[in-house]
Amino acid sequence: MFASLARNVCLLIIFCATVKATIVSYSACTNPHNEKGICMPIIQCNYLLDMMHSNATAENRKFLAKSQCGNDGSPASLEKRILVCCLERHRHTHDAINNVLHHGHNKIRRTRKETLPGNKLPRPGECGVSMSNRILRGNITDIDEFPWMALIQIKTGPSRFHFNCGGSLINSRYVLTAGHCVKFEQINWELYAVRLGEWNLTVDPDCLVDYRGRKECMPRVIDIRIDYAIVHPAYIPASREHFHDIAIIRLKESVAGYPHLIPICLPVDPSIRYKKFTKRVVSVAGWGATENSTSSAVKLKAKLRVGNIPECQKRYRKVSISLNSHYQMCASGVKGVDSCTGDSGGALMVQEHIDNRNVYFAVGMVSFGPVPCASKSLPGVYTRIGNYIDWIIENLLP
Repeated sequence: MFASLARNVCLLIIFCATVKATIVSYSACTNPHNEKGICMPIIQCNYLLDMMHSNATAENRKFLAKSQCGNDGSPASLEKRILVCCLERHRHTHDAINNVLHHGHNKIRRTRKETLPGNKLPRPGECGVSMSNRILRGNITDIDEFPWMALIQIKTGPSRFHFNCGGSLINSRYVLTAGHCVKFEQINWELYAVRLGEWNLTVDPDCLVDYRGRKECMPRVIDIRIDYAIVHPAYIPASREHFHDIAIIRLKESVAGYPHLIPICLPVDPSIRYKKFTKRVVSVAGWGATENSTSSAVKLKAKLRVGNIPECQKRYRKVSISLNSHYQMCASGVKGVDSCTGDSGGALMVQEHIDNRNVYFAVGMVSFGPVPCASKSLPGVYTRIGNYIDWIIENLLP
């Protein structure tokens, strides 16, 4: 790809010898100058790539070697495999025009200015507001219900794409999801895009006919390319316990200009952050497997009840899995009601009354559960989001 690749192979070999860890998805890092950055392929980092090609002095070679933060383990070229700690201002931006991939050719008109940068979380009222005021066909959501819900798209091969998980928009630039949704063992899989504003996967735009016979339609869905994902550093994909199963995804473009996309609130305030929510009725939604073991084309919802964690721990010990009440929570519903495959990364939502209005907070996130779903003996396990608020905020960039 680069004419100077051959003369830099030795430098890249020095990089490889520095760190043996394999990193599949991007993560936060600190460079040799103690500045915060993102661990990413050197081919995407202007400053370090130019240093390697044009200004490889002995001092710069040392800086480059110390900047390495991993190797993605893929069979790609060395310049794509070597991961370096890159500052946000040094990253490539040549593909900005293609960051937002609108379904079809219809653009969605932005109607409000961007007022909240990516490193800030919205306040209750600016987040957590579900616009729907209708009750529709039992467990099927309304077209504008839970407007923060996202679908995570991966690229599994040439021209092959697949929605593997859910997620939740938390501000203008970030989506919260599970660690196992973005850190997978298949090295040829690529995190590709996030879909927002979806309801029915088979049509676009989504429309309903109201009780007066009038047709109501939502704007077309928005597919936004993923910039990078940061997985909690303590998450171990092969672990049976799935501690720290949490990740944040940065979008390549802000969505602040789309008024129908409303983020969900995170439990930042201590009055909500440290609640256990035992016996509280909560909501979960997604396009995951149904009772027929097939994915749903339409966004579904279910009511669950948060379980008693000691009882939940007791049940999971019988299948040799240890749970931790600081990191995890349990929830289950009536027979046949549960989150399931494909719902991973979606939020466990609770309503709190804030300033005379009901506001949704993401207090848990779908992590794992029994197979098949909706077991009578084992509830679903959710990452307890309140435990990770500081980590989330520390990793948000403008």
